[in-house]
Amino acid sequence: MAYISLFALFLTVTNLVPVSAAGLVPLVFLPWRFFGRTYPTFMTPLAAFTVFVVISTLLYDPGSFLEFDFYRRDGNYFISYAPIFAGCLYTHRWDLNKVLRTFFVFAVLINLPPYAYYIIHNGLFSIFAHADDSFGSYFIARNAAGGFFAMLFCLGVACYLQRRSKLLLALLVVNALMLFSTYSRGSLLGTLVVLPYLYFGRKRWILATLIACLLLGSIAMAIYHTDPRVDYMGYPFTIENQNAKVANLDIRYEWLWPRALAYFQQSPVVGLGFGSFDDHIGSVTSYFNLLGIPSDMIIEHSDSHAHNSYLNFLAELGVTGLALMLLFYWRLIEWSKHGAAAAALFGGGQNFAAFRFVEISSVCLLVMAATEHRLVSPSNVLILALVISLLLAARSVNAAAIDYLQRGANNGSAGAFPLMTRRQRGDAG
Repeated sequence: MAYISLFALFLTVTNLVPVSAAGLVPLVFLPWRFFGRTYPTFMTPLAAFTVFVVISTLLYDPGSFLEFDFYRRDGNYFISYAPIFAGCLYTHRWDLNKVLRTFFVFAVLINLPPYAYYIIHNGLFSIFAHADDSFGSYFIARNAAGGFFAMLFCLGVACYLQRRSKLLLALLVVNALMLFSTYSRGSLLGTLVVLPYLYFGRKRWILATLIACLLLGSIAMAIYHTDPRVDYMGYPFTIENQNAKVANLDIRYEWLWPRALAYFQQSPVVGLGFGSFDDHIGSVTSYFNLLGIPSDMIIEHSDSHAHNSYLNFLAELGVTGLALMLLFYWRLIEWSKHGAAAAALFGGGQNFAAFRFVEISSVCLLVMAATEHRLVSPSNVLILALVISLLLAARSVNAAAIDYLQRGANNGSAGAFPLMTRRQRGDAG
């Protein structure tokens, strides 16, 4: 089963071949292995969020579960995050430093031929004159390509932190150029934020401030652009600007974000229903202005969303859904920080790059989520989910050491680490 996840990881370089979703296969064949095991704390909010999404969908449109387009568009959360649960069902003893370094080299090199073709025909700076002439490589959408290259950049940084090499540095530069050529400004912003996050020591207060600013900034922009004369529940928006990038911003700020805010105001606790944002909702029955029950819906599974994960979750799942998702990432980043420390202190550096990648790519993803619905997009999330899956299945890093570091951090004594006995080190295997 571990080889299936590895195969899926290498196929994340494109969404033209959706076999990268194969990372969920262990869920079909080995579900009984969930029982009798302990899991990291981030699994609790993720499981709770998944149950909440299932219930929300059953109440809103249960027939969605039988439609392929639901999983491809509105319900791509299931495709993106299923590999994390699959990682609880199989085991391996690979050194993920080597695995991820190989994948990074492979991913950059396989994108070199289409990038060379792009540069020859368009040049490096043509995107400033013609925004549509951006680099998409093996992806259908430019934002999908940008998100993937941003996550790949985080992987390259993690591999470089684990082992400095001129080859990795050169590939990082090429990766950065590919990302630049996608002209995905949200993806560029995500990678730019990661660098100061690393430089200033990866503090929890920095992360908390960052999340708060992203969330409050998104809501403030939606409020600012809300026109009280417009019925956002049914108003058809038309794009006036011929410039693709400017028009893209117009439709977000002037229509999609205010629409998401209007949905949220109808049912702030649990939202109007998972997958409801792109549907036509005829009426909403409100209970105490806290819970809204939609009716007379025209269901449509499309790529239309709020272009902002925070607002999209508020619209469809309310405060409850957004809080669970943010709690998942908060705990995931903490777990990966301590995992990298445990790998360096007790594991001889084994799997260090994987843990560090999970940490910094999660931060990058949270930043990108304010510009697109990145937190569920397979092109953005699958590479992260598959690495988490492989880490959960790894039997080479001492899980007890990670737990000890977490307890030490919570007690304010993270700087004091006891030496491990030979038997304890053996338990790591």
